[in-house]
Amino acid sequence: MLTQIFTPDFLRRLEALCIASMKEFRTARKGDRLSNISGTSIEFADYRKYFPGDDIRHIDWNIYGRTERLYLKTFREDIDFSIHVLLDASRSMLYPERDGKFGYARNLALALSYVGLTTHSAVKVAAFSDLETSDRLSDTSFINGTPFFTRRSGIFSVSDYLFGIRPGGGTDFAGYLQRYTSITRGHRGVFIVLSDFLFDPEGRRRGLNLLRFLNYDVKVIQVLGPGEMDPFRDLSSAEVVDVETRESRMISVTPAVRRRYAAALEEHIGDLRRFCRANRIIHALALTDGDLESFVLRELPRLGIIK
Repeated sequence: MLTQIFTPDFLRRLEALCIASMKEFRTARKGDRLSNISGTSIEFADYRKYFPGDDIRHIDWNIYGRTERLYLKTFREDIDFSIHVLLDASRSMLYPERDGKFGYARNLALALSYVGLTTHSAVKVAAFSDLETSDRLSDTSFINGTPFFTRRSGIFSVSDYLFGIRPGGGTDFAGYLQRYTSITRGHRGVFIVLSDFLFDPEGRRRGLNLLRFLNYDVKVIQVLGPGEMDPFRDLSSAEVVDVETRESRMISVTPAVRRRYAAALEEHIGDLRRFCRANRIIHALALTDGDLESFVLRELPRLGIIK
């Protein structure tokens, strides 16, 4: 399945990357990542003064012989941290149909999961939608997402999950995150949200603030398409339909209307970008008419989402 979606060369290049984190997370299981916190691995980090109660096995007796002062060796600890990949599966991700937003976001989620699994991080993928009105997402297994996988072979189960999703319903971002974080308590780490974020700004702020409060390293990737950036091209009138509420109205597409739409969309994107910048959340804008491989291999490392 993977080689039907991605080229072998792209997969090889993904294997040389890892998910970046601005925070350190200590867990019980040791993984392939190195932390700067003091630990017990074999990689030396620094010295510090000895304090009563410290493990005397880490005293550097050579320094004591020269200075008659007790210093402890500290080490860099191998750590395992969790990677949560959350995919927007609300109905808005299906429109405009020609933009292919959901397919692009799904493949991006698959690529990021593969990066995480190649470093033996604990990776979990889930999709969010309005739980009462979505189609297949009303199934508990889809609400909860995949288990945490730590082996590369887990990518096949992740792929089956992602390609089994049928988007539908509205968006309850903050409500879903409250439920999700309650069932994944104890799995701190990086939280990557992939969405068009075309829902209530207050709802997205409450959801992202919840993740920050719970000490996740949050990163958001906003997926939009050219049809969304300029939906009125070559139109003089149009029926505008809210795909989640089904509310509709007819409008005349004048130059003033196009300017107002462009300004409103830019403000909506800008509001999210400013919120992220103010709260140390990395924000990336992915346009579906761009090349996904180039976005992953060039843009995401530039922004610090992967390295």
